[in-house]
Amino acid sequence: MIYYFLPSSGIYGGIKVGFQLLAALRSLNVRAVAVTPDGAAPQWFATSVPVLSEPEAIGRLGKHDTVLFSRPHDHRRLDELNARLVFHCQGTDPLIDPIVDDPRVSLLACWPEAASYMRGRGRDDVREIGIAVADAFFYAGAPKYEATIAYMPRRGIDSVTACRRRVPHGRYLAIEGMVESQVAERMQRADIYLATSLDEWFGLPALEAMAAGCVVLSVPVPGGMVYLEDGSNCRVAEPAALPELLDELLEDASRPARSRLRAAARATASAYRLRLLTGRVREWLAAGPGPRSAS
Repeated sequence: MIYYFLPSSGIYGGIKVGFQLLAALRSLNVRAVAVTPDGAAPQWFATSVPVLSEPEAIGRLGKHDTVLFSRPHDHRRLDELNARLVFHCQGTDPLIDPIVDDPRVSLLACWPEAASYMRGRGRDDVREIGIAVADAFFYAGAPKYEATIAYMPRRGIDSVTACRRRVPHGRYLAIEGMVESQVAERMQRADIYLATSLDEWFGLPALEAMAAGCVVLSVPVPGGMVYLEDGSNCRVAEPAALPELLDELLEDASRPARSRLRAAARATASAYRLRLLTGRVREWLAAGPGPRSAS
């Protein structure tokens, strides 16, 4: 049995990524469940993955079971459970170094930079399984509303405010307090998506926006540079340059460029389909995912 210990069921990209991995495992007939502190399941995206509370999961765990986790702070306490440990790496903060240095822990990477970071610390057994965009985001031909600019106000609101001042004629749509299906619908209607959070590790919302056919205008983020190709499938700029670049993108003369960026963005996002993640998970299982047992 695989138990994935998650810090909460809240609105964080890492929670969704964890549930995607569990869904892939279960689609391959692997017995796997999510574990949250109180047993609450996320309400902001659809999932059929069963959820246990931590006390219930710990009571069921045996030495032949596998514990997945993604939050570095959980390493020590989960190590005490005497189960097999697998770290699902979603970022490259130095906090992960003790985990990477622990030979008893197997390592999964969500994106190339995370894999490179761990291999740089001598772990040649890292398995890169990638990340996925939910099928709901992929553009299905809904009419786009020109000059409609979607954004998430949770992070980088100062950049959005600056864009509003420079481009007051834009129709700004905040994405906040919505379930995944509503977010996907809003992105599919939007012309442009502003990705303004500098402290994203991967920046999944920007990739979701690309799948939805948005022209993405993003600040540079560490993991996002794997798929963000400035001038090819999006535009990337430092926060101070975002308002001017947005103004240029919305000029009538830029319509052909927007169409080209939109098409390239959708092509990029197609490499992140859920079925492709499931295929990589199948390969991981076939290669023998079990970590070394704790001694």
